[in-house]
Amino acid sequence: MVAYDHVEQHLPHLAAGSSTPKKTIYFRFGTRIIAATGAQTDREHPNVLRLSIHDSVVHRVVRTLLQLLPTALRSWVQSTFPEWVLPTKIVLKKSKDNWEQEFITEKATYDKLRCLQGHVIPINYGQIEYDGAPALILSDIGGASLAEPEGAVLNDQELQPLLSQALGALASLGISHDDIKLDNFHLVGQDRDKIIMVVDLERVDELSSEDPEFIVSSNVEWLISIKPKSTPESEHPLKVHGRGT
Repeated sequence: MVAYDHVEQHLPHLAAGSSTPKKTIYFRFGTRIIAATGAQTDREHPNVLRLSIHDSVVHRVVRTLLQLLPTALRSWVQSTFPEWVLPTKIVLKKSKDNWEQEFITEKATYDKLRCLQGHVIPINYGQIEYDGAPALILSDIGGASLAEPEGAVLNDQELQPLLSQALGALASLGISHDDIKLDNFHLVGQDRDKIIMVVDLERVDELSSEDPEFIVSSNVEWLISIKPKSTPESEHPLKVHGRGT
């Protein structure tokens, strides 16, 4: 598959909330050529783009036709041709140079954790070729990482059960995250609906005879020990909008 990368000449400004310039890119996903505008998530992750997909006449027609189909047939089309049911906001994560094995691991982990997609980890819509390298199209989960002020709004007692729930869900399927750092855990949602979602699944361990509860509790304790002091939410309100890994 061929991807076309084009920086918009009339968009010299920076993306909202980002220090990197916006650009428009084109890529093929299955039967669809998609145009999307966005920017790097941050300067530390040049391989990760947060994008807004451009609407098109063809997409609107397909979307309308899908609504006319019987439920069973519509579900089959959506699972077989995910390119036509993508949300407006997505994250495109390209394989890093010389990280081919890590990319393979991440893709396999998403497959293994399919039942957790959308509520513990991002949704993986599929793989494309972009800028000469394989890439995953992921859902934009929203929220903020625990390394950011907007994500550091919970005290230890509030955060501990949310981390335990997320890491415990991975452990229940035999997976332990092997890159335990704050920016791989995002606080998503508002008020009583807050959850922790886990990103960056390039480095994971498959649990065998180890005690999963001990591993989960150890990782939770470590994350709480390194997180910055929480800031009152009135000073740093958590805004839920397009976000992902």
